[in-house]
Amino acid sequence: MTSEAPAIGSILLASTDPDRLRAWYERAFGVEANGDGFVQFGDVAVLIDGRDDVAARTAEPGRVIINLHVKDARGLVQRLDAAGVTWVAELEYRDQAGAWFATLTDPDGNLVQLIELTPDYWVKRRERLGRGHSGLLGAAAVASRLPTQDLERARRFYAEKLGLEPAEERPGGLLYHCQSGSFALFASAGKPSGEHTQMAWRVDDLDRVVAELRGRGVVFEKFDAPGFRPVGGITEVEGDYPSHGGVGERAVWFRDSEGNLLGIGQSVRA
Repeated sequence: MTSEAPAIGSILLASTDPDRLRAWYERAFGVEANGDGFVQFGDVAVLIDGRDDVAARTAEPGRVIINLHVKDARGLVQRLDAAGVTWVAELEYRDQAGAWFATLTDPDGNLVQLIELTPDYWVKRRERLGRGHSGLLGAAAVASRLPTQDLERARRFYAEKLGLEPAEERPGGLLYHCQSGSFALFASAGKPSGEHTQMAWRVDDLDRVVAELRGRGVVFEKFDAPGFRPVGGITEVEGDYPSHGGVGERAVWFRDSEGNLLGIGQSVRA
């Protein structure tokens, strides 16, 4: 007997009029059923099929609810309003959950709930899981360390090119504080490979930051790889972490005076 849990391949949505119900889902959510009647929602498909042992309308609509996670709940609600859907619960932000919720009914009376997870949701989730679920390190602060072959040369680079001054220093080390998190430069005989991002900042206005750093003489790297698309000196990256609240990312990279590869990114909203 295997310990691996089975995967949910699809959910069957039975109807006395599957053609009508299937067409409604296609119109409402801009999806298209395949030849077998499956409508794909992310990793899980909904099979809309006919059965003769069900009523024309569901007797207990709250027993099974289809939860659709969406990127832009407000935009989708406006489109569904124009399509004339019936709402059971209007769109609302639930502070305790850190998410937007709205519930509507399909033509058979089944409930469909729209959920948009915001960055606050992921913050609250981390707080919940941090209490006894992710180990002692899950509740600890994280800080980056960057090696330097010449600490004074590195200090000048970070001051002149990036506008950063150390908040503290000790023999062989400089500590910098940013709005969120910190990093340190330390004297080392080792050299960074410069082949991967060693530290990155996340900003709200990448164009403004890039313009300022270019004015200070920072030279940005050019990357052209799968999932990366250069656009006007900035790289568009496919996808983003859900907690950032974006659907993609715009990013740039540069090397400091010691060869450390550093990145700056901005989430792309839906």
